[in-house]
Amino acid sequence: MARITKLVSVLMLLVVSLCLVSTVVSADVLVLFDSYGLLYKSVVDGDVVPSNWSALQISAQKWYLETQVTDSKYQLPTQLPEGVYQLKGNTLISENGEIYANTSFGLAKVIQTGETQKVLRVSEKADALFQVPGGYRIYYTLKGNQFEQFFELNSPVDKAYVILSTAPGGEGRAVNYAKAVMADFSAQEVTTGGRKIFVLGDLEGLRSGINVRNKSIPIVRKDWNQISLDYSYTYSWQPADYVVDIQCNDELPAGNVFVFSDISGYTVPIGTAYMPDINKEGELFVSKSWEVYHNWNLTKSTKLSGKVYITGELNLRGYGPTKIVIRANNISGLSISSGTIKKQTADYAEIEFNLSGTAQIKISFNYVG
Repeated sequence: MARITKLVSVLMLLVVSLCLVSTVVSADVLVLFDSYGLLYKSVVDGDVVPSNWSALQISAQKWYLETQVTDSKYQLPTQLPEGVYQLKGNTLISENGEIYANTSFGLAKVIQTGETQKVLRVSEKADALFQVPGGYRIYYTLKGNQFEQFFELNSPVDKAYVILSTAPGGEGRAVNYAKAVMADFSAQEVTTGGRKIFVLGDLEGLRSGINVRNKSIPIVRKDWNQISLDYSYTYSWQPADYVVDIQCNDELPAGNVFVFSDISGYTVPIGTAYMPDINKEGELFVSKSWEVYHNWNLTKSTKLSGKVYITGELNLRGYGPTKIVIRANNISGLSISSGTIKKQTADYAEIEFNLSGTAQIKISFNYVG
């Protein structure tokens, strides 16, 4: 009951938000969360409710769901006409759609397939709220400094006024849908009740799997060869990570990013990165990098009075902007022989270095361990 009340409250909040951006909504309203949907629509007595829908709330004075069972009907005796058939379980389906089945009385032609239906019984025409299967996936493309956002929709109905509702961190499992039709427009955005609402408006062909290119997002991009320093032991040569830092003036929900690059005059995909929720800035891990390799020689590790004192040499080879990341508990006394300390907090430090050829950076610090 608590879950139903929460879902009803969420939809009412979204409908209020919708009224702020649209004065007339005549179609069914479909609110898609990442792994399910809420459908708000008018109903009358006798409407059939799909078996995978759940009726959460109906405005009628009285209502209930009636289960109706229809038995299968067969034509006996029958002969199987010559032709091409498709075998599905215990049935044969002809090219013109006729169905034949084995029964206890022999081969029979299926006149009517038995089924169980949920039929809605309401005392008057009413508005109903259903939880339905569905959802959305958000993904992006990164081409140079062009960052574009896309929505991929999964809907149980073909036509509706569509709203996407997102919250930081997501609310369900990741889902994948088959790409089909591409639409191109910019959704209206509303932030309310801690949620970011994308109002897509009236859409048709939803069951086909619509993909929507929503907007281009101005970004400031910086590509790095990033080294997450494993300072507690000596290790041999290994590649740095290729990461992309993104700064923008927006909050962006998490999603996969298809990263492109210019190669011999062609824009080609070079990898896929998962982008967590971004609040103005974020980082994409694309792959390991061929451009920079590193090894670490731990020359001293001493524990004294609850602190660990680290001294070592980071050897580099390759070319390109390089970022060295140190994560530890209460970092202090950080000293480097070259490069620039660009960021340092209690548990995190960043060192930037422009590598050209080979280099060695002596690093020392202490932390609480």
